[in-house]
Amino acid sequence: MCFSASASFTASAVLMPLGLYSTHIARKTGQRDYVPLALTPFFFGLQQLVEGLEWTGIDLGKVEPLTSLAGLGFLFFAYCFWMIWIPWSAWSISRSTESRGLQHRLKWVAIVSTVLGIAFYLPVLLNPPALQPAVHSTGRLVYDISNLHSAIHNFVNTEPVGELVYWGFIVVPLVALSDKAVKLFGILIFVSIFLTWFTYSKTFNSVWCFYCAVLSIFVLYIINRPRLNPPSLSA
Repeated sequence: MCFSASASFTASAVLMPLGLYSTHIARKTGQRDYVPLALTPFFFGLQQLVEGLEWTGIDLGKVEPLTSLAGLGFLFFAYCFWMIWIPWSAWSISRSTESRGLQHRLKWVAIVSTVLGIAFYLPVLLNPPALQPAVHSTGRLVYDISNLHSAIHNFVNTEPVGELVYWGFIVVPLVALSDKAVKLFGILIFVSIFLTWFTYSKTFNSVWCFYCAVLSIFVLYIINRPRLNPPSLSA
């Protein structure tokens, strides 16, 4: 989490079991196409665990290789993993809820998003010294990559159009689904983007991932609906 090591480790301790529990419920209630979405809190918890290690490395005086590896791990989730996982999760859900036409379109969105996510992260992975994690004056973590010289990365990370492309690949697949609860989850992520942008733009990656980690708890409700609203028996 963007506040401290203890906050990050606490969030991880809550979210990872919650994600595993949601996955168990999805399988038990026959919602196999929802399993990727059900795992989302687990991966947010794993990301928070990595950020807790980042805080630990910085608190100890930027001890290496912990600080660099944790920074690369966190940005793997922020830059690459979510651009891949969320679109494919939406496509998986569409297999049981949407028309073949929308399934096909979502599949292509997921494929393109996968390529872009990998292309976005690779320049960071191949040039670790360009990443300089630090504590911003606001007390939040900032993952400074201003020394990274990569056209595609700089486009996505600094240009308004590039940022919209990144956000679009995460939000639009969820909003496109007919499942109202999943659609609401996408809308909440969209709202969190602008809340973060207007309040903590300098430390966007860390703060936004915190908001999304909290929002991922909503996934438990999405997956648990068959238990909360069992079909009524006809007379």
